[in-house]
Amino acid sequence: MRLIYVLGLGLLTCLNVSGQSKPTVAGEYVEARSGEVYTCGCLFSSERVNAGKEAILAWQFREGEFRGTPLAGLKAAAVIVGKSNLGVAGSSRISVLYVNSGSTPGQQQAVLNLFSRNYGQVLGEIVAVHTAPVTFQKDKERTYIRIGDLADIVIREARLPEDAHPGSSLWYEPLIPLKASALATTLHYRFWGPDFGQRWWVSEPGITAYTGDFVLAR
Repeated sequence: MRLIYVLGLGLLTCLNVSGQSKPTVAGEYVEARSGEVYTCGCLFSSERVNAGKEAILAWQFREGEFRGTPLAGLKAAAVIVGKSNLGVAGSSRISVLYVNSGSTPGQQQAVLNLFSRNYGQVLGEIVAVHTAPVTFQKDKERTYIRIGDLADIVIREARLPEDAHPGSSLWYEPLIPLKASALATTLHYRFWGPDFGQRWWVSEPGITAYTGDFVLAR
């Protein structure tokens, strides 16, 4: 059984009435959660109560701007901690936002405003915005997400049925609307930052992640 350790520490493009596409912000997205999104009923029932309270989300902006501020090439990430499983509608949560080092204050504010407008319920209360070296890299098989020395994720596309427990089903959709998405198997998942007074990591691979493309009207 996959274990999660926690240590206590102190849209698709919108169309206007004429049928023409509105300007958009678009790019690549990864989310990794502390509970499996595709699994057997027994593990789902257990994790719905005891796990799935943490998630790390990462965005790589491919194109677009927000209210005149260019975002293309920018990377951002959010770390979310909830009081209950994040898949439960209305569950209370807080989050910390990271925008890539080298971004301007205007870009940091634009990302905050864009995410607050579009992902307010998912992110909950954003308690801090930091700059950090956010890495979003891919090779032939794996995707690597890193937030300085605070967090890192390694995922690959899920291989079904071999990656899944017998009798598995899909229990959770991605936390945000995506233009295209794919289930991913998390090979490594760790958060070591100070903001939440806790740290966590996953000890065994599991189908806890999604990759996909995001598109937002600006």
